[in-house]
Formats: sequence, C-alpha cells, structure tokens
Amino acid sequence: MLSKADVKYINSLQNKKYRKIERAFLVEGLKNVEELLKSDYKIKRLFCTESYAKTFSKSFAQIEVLSANELTKLGTLENNTTALAVAEIKELANLPTVTQHLILVLDGLNDPGNLGTIIRIADWYGVKEIVCSPDTVDFYNPKVINSSKGSFTRVNVHYTQLDTFLSEVQLPILASCMNGTSIYNLANQLPCVLLMGNEAKGIHKELLKMASKEIGIPRIGNAESLNVGVATGILIDRLLN
Repeated sequence: MLSKADVKYINSLQNKKYRKIERAFLVEGLKNVEELLKSDYKIKRLFCTESYAKTFSKSFAQIEVLSANELTKLGTLENNTTALAVAEIKELANLPTVTQHLILVLDGLNDPGNLGTIIRIADWYGVKEIVCSPDTVDFYNPKVINSSKGSFTRVNVHYTQLDTFLSEVQLPILASCMNGTSIYNLANQLPCVLLMGNEAKGIHKELLKMASKEIGIPRIGNAESLNVGVATGILIDRLLN
C-alpha cells in the first residue's frame, strides 16, 4: 500500500512544473516500461501488477507490486494493468551540429500526441536527434512518452532557441511548407536539417527566412492539410530513400 505522500508525488509528475523540480517523469504501460528497462535511463521506482512481478524482477530488483486499480490511479492511462515507472530526467549533451544523416527541427508543436508520434517515426528511420523550440510541448509529458511506444529511449530531444541553432548549424535547412517545392522533385539533400512547423500556424516567418529551400508534399485530393506527424513521416521517408 502506497502512502498518501507517495501518491501525491507520483501524481505531481503529470505536471511539467513538478517534473522540472523533481527531475523525474512517468513511464506507463508494458511496452514503454520494457523499453525503459533496456535503456540507459536511471529508474527511481518501478510498480507493476502481480502478473508482471516475476518478469520485471529479472531486470530491476526493487519491484513494488500494486493492484491494477492502484496502478491506474498513479498515472494517466484509463486502465493500467501492467506497469508504471518513475525515471530520472536525462541531461543531454551539446546540441547536434554535424551529422551524416538528418536532424529534425520542430517549431512550436503543441500537441503531445503529435510529438510522441514524430519521436516514433524518427526512431523507425534512425533519426537520432530532434531539436525543438522552447514553446514545443515537453518531451517528458506523459502523453508524449505514451504515444512514443518506447522510442523516447532512443531519440535525443533538445530544446533551444531555433534562430540561434539554425544560424550555427552547418547544414542545408529544408522547411516544410504547403506550397514548397515537391519533395518528389528533389535530388539527394543529405545531410540536412528538416524544419517542421506548428500544427495550425506553420513555421515562424523569421525561421522560414533562414531556410535553404521550402519543400512540400503535393496534394492530389481535397484534404485541407496533413497532420504534422504524417507529413513528417512522408518527408523523412523521401529524404532518406
């Protein structure tokens, strides 16, 4: 049985303010916890239901067994019947500047599901570095972690002022725009920076001016726009293949 103080502390990690204070975040569900255990993140506490105690005890000695109801009350999932961990926020190394591959840059994304999806896409294509504007949703938001399906353990996500970063990075900058040059008409652009904008407003004008080229996905049908996660996947696929 957890104390009220324990419950209050773990619940508080749903809030960015307390994640920053405690330097800790939540990881929920079977897949995410399994990936966490294989990563270099430091685990502070690990809770699971009786059914998974034997499985997780092989990787982490101090398992705390709870009922599914208790586990669910600790986190954000509607029904958590497997596991929940509290992990330590990682201090990242310096911002990426040179790569033989691709750096993904996100300007003002505010939907945690979109960021989690993009992290998962980046992991699929072997993109290791994502650089975000300060107003992009927090990487350690539980919804970001949940929707990344464990990919958060393999992709580095940095936050910085993008105008400064883009002015210093020594790579071509490709900015995603509705009316940009068709991605299907471009020759090999690697290595490069791929700049994606806010779901509704796009890329800030001052950043767009820094782009080497504006690129886009040609529209064949009548949809108004593409989800930023979907668009990111299409552009990365084309750039890398």
